Amino acid sequence: MLLIVLLIGLGGLVYWQFGDQLLAFFKSSTGGTTTTTDTTKPAISGAKATVGVGGVVITWKTDELASTQVEYGKTTAYGSFAPAQPQDDPTGTQSAGVIDHSVTLSSASLEKGATYHYRVKSKDKAGNEAVSGDGTFTTLTAQE
Repeated sequence: MLLIVLLIGLGGLVYWQFGDQLLAFFKSSTGGTTTTTDTTKPAISGAKATVGVGGVVITWKTDELASTQVEYGKTTAYGSFAPAQPQDDPTGTQSAGVIDHSVTLSSASLEKGATYHYRVKSKDKAGNEAVSGDGTFTTLTAQE
């Protein structure tokens, strides 16, 4: 990096060139700046599914502001996401994220009396994504 200082108005044009060594000296003598990068995933806790007549509500908490998404299916291959794109995503400019997460899976999109696998996903502002372990729920049958 090359820094050039121009001084105008001294009866002519005067300039000095400073190389990287001088800039490094100024940075080190003034403390410079240190940047830390967030590499810690959000901690997910309390993931649970509550089955009702209208569907299933999946809730969980994170220890920091993060996005909300559930992956679910009839096997641990899952295959479906709700919502299709993460909600409350802090990596963009639309949301700061949330700590209390909730996703409703409508009974219209689920088979009656079937067992489903699910896992929850949350991503923090730095893009670190946490994924819970596998959980299961069984939907109500037509008679319930």
